[in-house]
Amino acid sequence: MKIVKLSKVVKELESGSRPKGGVSSDTGTIPSLGAEHLSDEGGFKFYKNKFISIDFFNNLTSGKIKINDILIVKDGATTGKVSFVNNDFPFINAAINEHVFRLEIDTQIGCSKFVFFFLKSSEGKKQILNDFRGATVGGISRQFIESTKIPLPPIDDQIRIADILTRAENLIAKRKESIKALDELLKSTFLEMFGDPVRNEKGWKKKRIDEIAEVRIGPFGSLLHSEDYVANQIPLINPSHIIEGEISPDYSLTITPEKYKELESYQLKKDDVVVARRGEIGRCAIVRTDEPLFCGTGSMFIRITKKYYPLLLQYQIYNTSLKDYLESKAKGVTMKNLNSTTLGNLEVLYPPIYIQTRFATIVEKVESLKAKYQQNLDELEKLYGSLSQQAFSGEMDLNLYQK
Repeated sequence: MKIVKLSKVVKELESGSRPKGGVSSDTGTIPSLGAEHLSDEGGFKFYKNKFISIDFFNNLTSGKIKINDILIVKDGATTGKVSFVNNDFPFINAAINEHVFRLEIDTQIGCSKFVFFFLKSSEGKKQILNDFRGATVGGISRQFIESTKIPLPPIDDQIRIADILTRAENLIAKRKESIKALDELLKSTFLEMFGDPVRNEKGWKKKRIDEIAEVRIGPFGSLLHSEDYVANQIPLINPSHIIEGEISPDYSLTITPEKYKELESYQLKKDDVVVARRGEIGRCAIVRTDEPLFCGTGSMFIRITKKYYPLLLQYQIYNTSLKDYLESKAKGVTMKNLNSTTLGNLEVLYPPIYIQTRFATIVEKVESLKAKYQQNLDELEKLYGSLSQQAFSGEMDLNLYQK
């Protein structure tokens, strides 16, 4: 397999532009795509779209998007992120702004999708960033196509490799859709059973959180000092460690067992509901382990003292309009903070325990299925990584992947 400069397969390299005065949601009808519209998966995120006028678009000499183009973020925090313009791209006319490069591949030499898959790989991004320059707001120049080296098998092999990786990506996308569908099922099940907690159209009895639980805020900074922070000991749980309703400890941010024992009132216990009090207000998760965990300064926790399912509490705080209510009550200008009094005064639904049990049983069954889907997704992503590595190292046996 030959290794060539990216410039050898690039037919056109362009950047975009915007009119003087900038663009907004109502400055035209032709989408103007920037770095924020390129997704991590190599596709697009079409929200908060901005537009240029038809006249401005017609007068553009560069930056008009075409099917099979590769778009690359050229500066800022996401420099090197790439997306591919598939046949299902939803706009007939669209353009890039000045923060994005458009690459058109010479199809006599390279397969556009193959080149995209390489540039999206960890090795490809590393190659792109070889040209990175600047400090505060750095980026890459047009010369990145000279410093980026790409493996180049025969064109027929490129097409077959691109097809194999596309099929693997499609399987990953379908599994992600299945997981998302299960999340939506739980949301609709909750609304069907309980209705909206704020409007309470079903007339459930309500109680303040502090009537059914204790609310404790994490320790203030003066209680912890730099020497208390170590690696691989007792994890702190801050908002960044609450991911999609689950606790994901970072063992590079832990405290000593001595400090953990000293600050006993901040120790987390199984079935506590940990809630973010700053950042994304209301993000929360249930402690599902008996292993020692410590409430971080950016969090607070709810310890239920009456007969009440933590799952029902977590679900109301994070997945319903109660989350918006908490955000509206948070105080602060630079960074809003939620205090324990506000959370404790929050009224939540208090249905009979048998109804709570029914909901918890449904959630547990769905979460069990979701866990299997997630395991399958992890396996598919590992497979994709392996296929990608084989493809760009010349080790892939294409005869094993016939349709």
